[in-house]
Amino acid sequence: MNMSGFIDHNDTTTLFANRSAVNVSDSTILALQYFIFYLALALGIPGNILSAIVWLRGPVVSKNSSSVYLAALAIVDLANPLFVLILTYSADGWWYNICQYLNAVTVTFEPLLVLGFSVERIIAILRPLQVCIFCFLWIHHMQ
Repeated sequence: MNMSGFIDHNDTTTLFANRSAVNVSDSTILALQYFIFYLALALGIPGNILSAIVWLRGPVVSKNSSSVYLAALAIVDLANPLFVLILTYSADGWWYNICQYLNAVTVTFEPLLVLGFSVERIIAILRPLQVCIFCFLWIHHMQ
């Protein structure tokens, strides 16, 4: 009998399930997970630092409102793996709880930043003149 509850006289579900099974040890999968995690850290930390520096430079921020979203996204993407790294190598305690909370905040905040960036881009495409007027007023207010 297969998982749908109907009788399978040929028993094809177990036949195909046994053929697709791959014999990979748990230590190989664990080593691959560690390799991918540390590779993401090695590429993500310097990349997000450089990205935040580029997007937060004065001329870039003053001419492009999307740079604020991208800089915040780079900072959140930098903070998330750092908190995961701290959580991986720390024991229970108040520091662990704070890092766990901040990791949850970064995981929640990242899609909200992408949503805000997308909405801002949609408004800029649908109402370009209103966005230009708003940016003009905002830039003169900041000076």
